[in-house]
Amino acid sequence: MLQEAHPGSISRTVTSALTRFAGRLPRGATLPPEVWARRHRAIVALAWAHVAALTAYGLARGFPLWHCAVDVTPIAAAAAAAGRAGYPRRWRSVLSAIALLMASAVTVHLSDGATEAHFHFFVVVAVLATYEEWLPYAFAFAFVLIHHGLLGTIAPHAVFSHGGATRHPWEWAAIHAAFIGALGIVNVFSWRLNEDVREEAAEGHRRTVASEARFRSTFEDAPSGMAVVSRDGVVLDANAAFCSHTGREAAELAGLPLAELTAPDGRDGRPWPAPEDAGRQIERRFVRPDGSLGWGLWLHSRTTEGYLTHFLDISERKAAEELLAWRAHHDALTGLPNRELFVDRLGGALDRRRPGDGSRHVAVLFVDLDDFKIVNDSLGHDAGDELLQVVAQRLGGALRPGDVIARLGGDEFSVLLPDVSRPAAMAVAERVAATLRAPIAIGGHQRFVTASVGVSFAGPDDDPHALLRDADAAMYHAKGSGKARAAVFDGSMRDDALERLQLEGHLREALAREELRLVYQPQIDLADGRMTGVEALLRWQHPELGPIVPLRFIPIAEQTGLIVPIGAWVLREACRQAVAWATDLRVAVNVSPHQLAVEGFVDEVAAALEETGLRPDRLCLEITESAAVTGLSAILRALKALGVRLAIDDFGVGHASLRQLRELLPVDTLKIDKSFVDGLLEADGDAAIVHAVIDLARELGIEPLAEGIEDEAQASRLRSLGCRTAQGFLFARPQHPGDITRALAEHAGAADAAGAADAAGAAGAAGA
Repeated sequence: MLQEAHPGSISRTVTSALTRFAGRLPRGATLPPEVWARRHRAIVALAWAHVAALTAYGLARGFPLWHCAVDVTPIAAAAAAAGRAGYPRRWRSVLSAIALLMASAVTVHLSDGATEAHFHFFVVVAVLATYEEWLPYAFAFAFVLIHHGLLGTIAPHAVFSHGGATRHPWEWAAIHAAFIGALGIVNVFSWRLNEDVREEAAEGHRRTVASEARFRSTFEDAPSGMAVVSRDGVVLDANAAFCSHTGREAAELAGLPLAELTAPDGRDGRPWPAPEDAGRQIERRFVRPDGSLGWGLWLHSRTTEGYLTHFLDISERKAAEELLAWRAHHDALTGLPNRELFVDRLGGALDRRRPGDGSRHVAVLFVDLDDFKIVNDSLGHDAGDELLQVVAQRLGGALRPGDVIARLGGDEFSVLLPDVSRPAAMAVAERVAATLRAPIAIGGHQRFVTASVGVSFAGPDDDPHALLRDADAAMYHAKGSGKARAAVFDGSMRDDALERLQLEGHLREALAREELRLVYQPQIDLADGRMTGVEALLRWQHPELGPIVPLRFIPIAEQTGLIVPIGAWVLREACRQAVAWATDLRVAVNVSPHQLAVEGFVDEVAAALEETGLRPDRLCLEITESAAVTGLSAILRALKALGVRLAIDDFGVGHASLRQLRELLPVDTLKIDKSFVDGLLEADGDAAIVHAVIDLARELGIEPLAEGIEDEAQASRLRSLGCRTAQGFLFARPQHPGDITRALAEHAGAADAAGAADAAGAAGAAGA
């Protein structure tokens, strides 16, 4: 009795049969690229030939030219796309298949479905089989079936010319598909035979190549340098590669001791190779005929005659390794040692200290350029890089032999002074600061750069990182003391550095926590005591640390870049408050050089004016003199075009010249620095300077404004010199917005009362 077949065994049998069948099918896409390219060009040319031929055939059949053009346009488009080299090979094959199959369809259409025209499809399918790729070939079969069935259903007379087909288009589509399928079987069989032939040819080629490779691996054709060396180290024979690498002819090498090819400092007078060198790779330098040195990788294998020496020239690899090692420890821009190498050298200097010698020290200088970010942002990074290169050269020229200078990153440099006395270390620090005082030519203009220098001396237990940290703290102390100077580290500076770090962390959150506020110091007309404007001043009220004065947090904001978002808030808040006062009172806002250097600052000012509705002429932007001479005149002109007023703050204490002042016109106000006002009554020099600035401003049509007025004598003297506007504690300290509001109201009430009294007096006089 026959047992019923198990479903699992049937499935495995079917799967196995299908696998065997698939294994006998062509793989496809096996044509070599050059063969495929030739066939593809021929097929695309055939498609283009159909464009012309079908146009002529359509006209001959009586179709109008426009009809023929519509018919052949898809063929031309597909042929053009198939000719594009940028498309993948598979899709170019499909595009050419589309072109030829469309040509078959148009042929049938123009012949009104004549049976003979359908043979065109047979020809096209046979042509497409030459691609030996499944995708265009399968596409051809699908196209025939859909064209005959779907289009035969929609427009049967355009596909078939006899009634049976027009009534049963899908039946006749299947008949055509059967014929095409039979053709396809023949094509696929031929296709697979072609693949088998090519595979056999490729395998034969591979065997031939392998055989030739074995022959080429002989001594003479070896790609690596090879030499037969006697037991006493004399070269007996050498191949072409060995001669090429060493730069010597074979006749010159024969009889030459191998050791004489190596660098002189690597020879020990014994024959080379020695027995112990056999079997191991050795990197050893060799000398070329011109005396230059290279690096070779040598491997000596023992033979009955002596050694078979393999030699590779690894000079380029060694040079690359040395370059990578150099780059890993040096700054790419300046060529100076980087932080890692500097710390290593500093550690070595600390290890070499002589114990018990209290007069000699290891010292570190930490050098940071002052306001380098302004130069970088205003002139561009290329100019900043050029400046850093010049600075590196100058700093190196100020050092002693044996000192080490490194670039730590950005505009920070460090200097190692090993075995130095304290006076000598301070002398080097002064030279470092002085060497930067001369102008630096960049981009055809002279730029002035200063540096703050921190000095630390190694204690008994200091490590390199602690020494660098202390020098960094001393540098920040120098910056806080006015920049362009040197400071020596002491213990209090570490506390200052920690406090600064703490303040920086709090400052980053101050805006979000609404801890910042503005106060306003009135600006007074010296003639009548009227308030003409106010200067917005930033204050920080910390919930735990209490009020923090600007001198403590503004430098931190400048150095960290926080001044940019803080400055934007100050600008909007001052504009908003000025609108709230609803008078013609002007409000002055200090602008940091970092804000001016930010792209889009002019748009930021325009947006603040638009958002708050403040009239532009009521806003005065105060710019320090040092910022005004750093190439920002174009930005100042753009700000002036908005209608805002511009003031140069602290005039006379920076580097501005009269020529530079002329380039900054039209500014509206020159603010005379308090340092000159303080000496107005005592020092003839300060009085002369104030007088000169007032006269200069008047001649240029600029309003002078004196700062820091603290007594009536100063105010009277300024009136006599022709200065009309001033601010200072004599008139008012910085006040809250509400205090300004009350002062404005009181002034308005007094003015109204005075007006009423004048009116009453005039009326009484008229009555009399």
